[in-house]
Amino acid sequence: MSGDEPRRVVAECERCGAAYAGREWPDGTVRVIGRNGCRCGASSFVARDVGDGAREPTAE
Repeated sequence: MSGDEPRRVVAECERCGAAYAGREWPDGTVRVIGRNGCRCGASSFVARDVGDGAREPTAE
């Protein structure tokens, strides 16, 4: 991925803490995917890392 592309993050609402799938752009802007804003009406989000997608094994 180049430095001009967004990275996938969890977009957390700064007002209520709700979490959505999102993208963080190189300029630091965080946008949710598929929505115009949060269910509480806010449109300000902070990025939380998604990580590499690996999951811990579950016990059987």
